[in-house]
Parts: sequence; C-alpha cells; structure tokens
Amino acid sequence: MYEMNSGLQLARAYIPSQVFTQRFSAMEGLSKGTIFPELYMPYHPRRY
Repeated sequence: MYEMNSGLQLARAYIPSQVFTQRFSAMEGLSKGTIFPELYMPYHPRRY
C-alpha cells in the first residue's frame, strides 16, 4: 500500500506575473468570459 505523505512533491505551480493594460466593456467581457483581452483565447476546433 502507498503511504499518504511520502515526502514527494507531486506538482509545482508556475504563474508568471502579468500586466493587464486593456479591458473589454462589461457586456463584451460577459460574452467572452474575461474582461482582459490578453487572456481571451477562443476555441477553434480543427477540421480534418
């Protein structure tokens, strides 16, 4: 059986500092899911 806390590090988060200088309007942010244009990445599925 595995020991719950074996002292191993399972993961480490890396979050670079980000500067957000622009903002969408409130209505546009609600429709896009973010108010920051730098974070907006719409999903476009591939077509084969």
